[in-house]
Amino acid sequence: MLLQIHFEVKDENAKAFEQMYKDVYIPAMQVQQGYIASRLLKVFPPAEGESASTVYNYQMNLVFDTEENRLKWVDSDEHQVAFPKAQALAESFTAEKFDVVGEDG
Repeated sequence: MLLQIHFEVKDENAKAFEQMYKDVYIPAMQVQQGYIASRLLKVFPPAEGESASTVYNYQMNLVFDTEENRLKWVDSDEHQVAFPKAQALAESFTAEKFDVVGEDG
């Protein structure tokens, strides 16, 4: 399963948010049952003359083998530390869950 979390992060918090992902989120997830991978993505700035398509400028993709194991992550002590750190650096967030129904590798 894939969880996409979209974050609105102000420019002055961007470096701290990226460092938090590296220093806090990755180690916290790597010890979780069923954890497969994660990515932190940053939206390209709009080209000249274009406007931003969303207020969410970061996307965190978390991949677990099952929804049940993702829920174990949510209930874990590590999540209780990691997610509030992400929230503290973001103005807002939203999330969507997906079943992975195809991939190339």
